[in-house]
Amino acid sequence: MVESDPRYEFTCPNCSGSFSIQLDRIPPVQARFRCPKCKEPTDFPSREEARAQIKLRAELKATGAAAAGGLPLKSDLAPPAKAAVSAARVTPAEPTEILQFRVEKPGFQSDVFDRRGLRNLIRAGEIVETDPIRVNASAPVPAGDLPYLRSLFALAKAQTVRPPVCCRTHTDKVAFFRCHDSGRPLCEACAPEKKFGGQILRVCQHCGGTTTEIVIPA
Repeated sequence: MVESDPRYEFTCPNCSGSFSIQLDRIPPVQARFRCPKCKEPTDFPSREEARAQIKLRAELKATGAAAAGGLPLKSDLAPPAKAAVSAARVTPAEPTEILQFRVEKPGFQSDVFDRRGLRNLIRAGEIVETDPIRVNASAPVPAGDLPYLRSLFALAKAQTVRPPVCCRTHTDKVAFFRCHDSGRPLCEACAPEKKFGGQILRVCQHCGGTTTEIVIPA
């Protein structure tokens, strides 16, 4: 439940100082303020974006406390920035290891990812900021609204070379095949060889359908 006098918590990307501000003091549009500690300019979300993050933080705190056996979670929500910023931390020792991410769009089925898996998918362009993502048991929200993914999108935008498509089951492996039915990228382990009559074909291990080879640019 969101408190009656909600406050937006943020971490300065320049000095890592943590602060909070009353929601009604945030402008209705995105703006830039100076950090109270280091005086460097800091980008802020709009009032409605901040309100959504406060609500999401409350939901994650509730679901995370249950997942951690009653231990509350602490979120340092970083403000949006044009350059890469530090990802928000869920706990001081283990940033996002206890979170599970589910992508709500075709081709992802019931896959569950950690933040590292999402990083590989974002870098390869498989996930964009508008894609809906569930965090643990929360309702789906646009990926770009999740504070601990914002820095991953910033890094993807800053990269000069896009990595090849990665497997959705093993995101640290290059996908060499694609399921003909779902469009799902598959590594060699996820597209085993099967013999049909006199032919040997690669099939999708998830649905058993045929695959096509992904041509990787030289």
